[in-house]
Amino acid sequence: MRGLLNHNIAAFKAENEYGFPEIFPITERVRCDHWVDFDTARRTMKPGAKRPQANGTGGIHFYISDYKFNGCWDYPNRYIELFKRADYVIGTDFSLYYDFPAALQIFNKYRNHWLSAYYSVHGISMIPNITVSTPNCYEWSFCGYPKKSVVAFSDIGSMSDPELRSIIYSAYDNMVLRLEPIQVLYFTRSSLEYAPSEADVIQLPFIKGGETDG
Repeated sequence: MRGLLNHNIAAFKAENEYGFPEIFPITERVRCDHWVDFDTARRTMKPGAKRPQANGTGGIHFYISDYKFNGCWDYPNRYIELFKRADYVIGTDFSLYYDFPAALQIFNKYRNHWLSAYYSVHGISMIPNITVSTPNCYEWSFCGYPKKSVVAFSDIGSMSDPELRSIIYSAYDNMVLRLEPIQVLYFTRSSLEYAPSEADVIQLPFIKGGETDG
């Protein structure tokens, strides 16, 4: 039965007034040798796909345009087996654009949380992806995230604008203060000078054509 925004598929416990599903923590530090975006993974990691054999551990991220992973929300069961082939999967990254109405930001955060919880109960190692909006939204931005967990954080699409860069720095500092993560996987496509020194920085390749979502 479709049309119930996945609530008919699974309903998860929420310890916050907004109803964001609680994301499961990753309590041991992560070492991942290769990261690939979801759009590439669904083409190259499916059964029978021809791809070079990569050594070491591999993970999937969603730091690409939202439309490329809408299918995860529309058909969540379709990608379970794909994600099980990866050692780690970063939580989905439906955007909390700063100029979106708060209601749309909250809905996208809900989708991120629901999908992380859903795939976790299917045995997939989902790393909490911290998506935070502007300071006036901090009341709900940090709800549903685990404390003392490995987390992922991205500055993609924000570092070329000084105002957005300031928002990202504030969000990062508040995340560290509120969630006390044991490890931060910091994804960027920018100069490493902007990345926090204490994080494990993953520098993703620049995407030709100017894709900036993340």
